[in-house]
Formats: sequence, structure tokens, C-alpha cells
Amino acid sequence: MDSNSIQSLDFDVAHCNKKQCKYQADYIHRLKAKYFSKKTLYGGNIFDKEVVIDNGIVKSSRWPCTRSFADPIQSFEEHSKSSNSAAETTNNISNRKYQCKKSSN
Repeated sequence: MDSNSIQSLDFDVAHCNKKQCKYQADYIHRLKAKYFSKKTLYGGNIFDKEVVIDNGIVKSSRWPCTRSFADPIQSFEEHSKSSNSAAETTNNISNRKYQCKKSSN
């Protein structure tokens, strides 16, 4: 191999290393934004309630924090249904018409 070929290979290796580092940094950034941003896929807050216990704040949600990322369509549909059915459920309970659904398992 001549010196031009070696220099070309060195440049390619250095270029690939730069690309790899950039891809890793982008990937880390996306993972942090996805799982540790305290936001849903649609920008809303994950946590519904905050409770103070022994000077510590405990945040809770009725939805798992990764639900909107794992299956966004199902999550959106369930979230829409639950917000619409909350009023219906309240009315049905007050009228004593609420029936528990039994699983077939």
C-alpha cells in the first residue's frame, strides 16, 4: 500500500468514529427525552397527582409512563375513552347502574 491509501484509510476510520460518536450522542439524547422527560409523547404531563410524605414529594399517575411510547395509538385511544367515560361512570354509579366487567380468564 502506498502512503495515499493509508492516509485515505486513516481519514475513513476517523470519519466513521466521528459519525459513531454523533449517532451515540443522538441516541442517548432521544432515550433521555423519551423516558426521563416527565412528558408524554404528546407533550402532556405524565404525573396526575403529587403527595407530600415526610417532606418528600411522591408523584403518581394512573398511566404507566412508557405507555404512550410503547404503543402510541392504543394509548391515545384509551386516554380519550377514559376521559369521555369518566363522566358516564360517575353518572352510572350515582344511578346504581354500574356493572363490573368480569374477565374471561
